Amino acid sequence: TVSVLYWCKVRMSAIRALLVALLFPLHAWAATITLRVTTSTIADSDSPHTFTPTVHSSSASCTATSISNPSNGDVNTVTASCSFAAADISQVRIPNSGPDGWYIAKAELQINGARMRLWAVNLSPPAFETWIDDDPAKPDHATGIWEMLPLRMHFTTQSITNAESVSTFTPSFISTSSATCAGTSIAAPAQGASYWSVAGCWALSTLARVEITAPSSDSWEVQKASIDRGGGTLEQWVATNQAPPSLTPIIDDDDLTEYKKAVLQAPNIKVRIVTAATPASADCIYTFAPKFISKTSVVCDGSVVVAPGLGSSILSLGVCSFPPEDLERVEISQQGNDGWDISELYVEVASVEQQWWAINESPPARSTVVDGDGATRYLKAIFASLITPAPATPAPATPAPATPSPATPAPSTPAPATP
Repeated sequence: TVSVLYWCKVRMSAIRALLVALLFPLHAWAATITLRVTTSTIADSDSPHTFTPTVHSSSASCTATSISNPSNGDVNTVTASCSFAAADISQVRIPNSGPDGWYIAKAELQINGARMRLWAVNLSPPAFETWIDDDPAKPDHATGIWEMLPLRMHFTTQSITNAESVSTFTPSFISTSSATCAGTSIAAPAQGASYWSVAGCWALSTLARVEITAPSSDSWEVQKASIDRGGGTLEQWVATNQAPPSLTPIIDDDDLTEYKKAVLQAPNIKVRIVTAATPASADCIYTFAPKFISKTSVVCDGSVVVAPGLGSSILSLGVCSFPPEDLERVEISQQGNDGWDISELYVEVASVEQQWWAINESPPARSTVVDGDGATRYLKAIFASLITPAPATPAPATPAPATPSPATPAPSTPAPATP
């Protein structure tokens, strides 16, 4: 009996160990980190050496597969099996490997299918490009050190003649407590080109605004300025120094006072307007300024819409004192005698677009016209939600417990007479 029990115990221990190994493998606690390194296309970036990146968290590190003989313009994708998640990465490092140099155009992490750009912080200010070399005269290039800096703004320059600037523009990232952090500079922004300005002073959640002061009488006309929210998401910001606000900031020391410093802020009211694709009157040369009006009649200026064309989808964004849940209506007044045919209007609430209705039409319609030559109802387009929350269903009344009626005493039976 003892032998049988012992055999059963050993057998059960083996089964339990097997189940643990199957259900909780050792590598389940490790994360596979993917790093993508692009080599610059310059002659001396062709290196005959082998480089081995390491990935670091605040308390651990792991080694990636090596990159041998990187050549001009090639893209190298390597992986590292780490004990920490990609979200915990603090740095990626690549030390030099011998006297030859490796010129790197960019380093990126691939997280959930999205590429997250890294910045070489071994340089001051940080840069997108760097090189690795053991030249003792340049000790800051002995090891490439990359970080995913939390403050990242992307700029696109307009493709117009006077947008080409020869000056250097330095954005300032300003926190909610008014702390200022200088971003990387943008030198001589050219027509139609894109640029990044980055900083690593504090978390993105504490960023209140980005300011850019015009230098030395030169100008920079920006087509779009967006903050990188991470995960490949760019959020377009609004130039609130202009009145009404604009999505195309102008920075110019020679122009009006409002252009001498661009003040960029995150919008909390987001409206998308779709222009009709066919009517000729939808091709408008005027500038329209939507108004966002709250349930308590607070008026907030949306960013201007300049010359909306046929079949276009246009954003008007507002930095308002009330949340989108309190937005009651969107009003767009006519400008001049030109018309703008609006086919649809959407308001984003809780990251979901809701289609709103033109209540200047009777009955309300999805589309309307803004036109000084048309009917009176077209002088101002007024959009509202028309979605009312369902009334709360009252709970069924619980009947009161029945109160028992007092018992009726039974009639007394007279005792039989005693003879």
